[in-house]
Amino acid sequence: DIIDMEVFDQIVELDDGDSSFVSAMVTEYLGQVDSTFNKMDKAMETKDLIEISQLGHFLKGSSAALGVKQVSSTCEKIQNIAKGTPTDKTIEEVTSLLKRVKEEYGAAKIWLLEYCPT
Repeated sequence: DIIDMEVFDQIVELDDGDSSFVSAMVTEYLGQVDSTFNKMDKAMETKDLIEISQLGHFLKGSSAALGVKQVSSTCEKIQNIAKGTPTDKTIEEVTSLLKRVKEEYGAAKIWLLEYCPT
């Protein structure tokens, strides 16, 4: 599943019924993810794994808060692997995970926009 409906339903329950709260959360999240992916791409150019780990941690939390569980889970892996020594293998693993998380985000974005057009 792309979205943890238990978490997402809790956010929907906080709304006043007009979906403005959910829409605002989704809009903010989508902007954060795009910005964070840009920062991650720049950090990968210089192989700055410390920055990648911190960005992975940030995105893990904001994704989990909205119930975007696949993205959150992959970001946790990025966070943990990027903490390691910057070897060729580590760089390769992080590069692969970044590609995967962007695909997962693409699916989540479609779901979120269908649920809640911004």
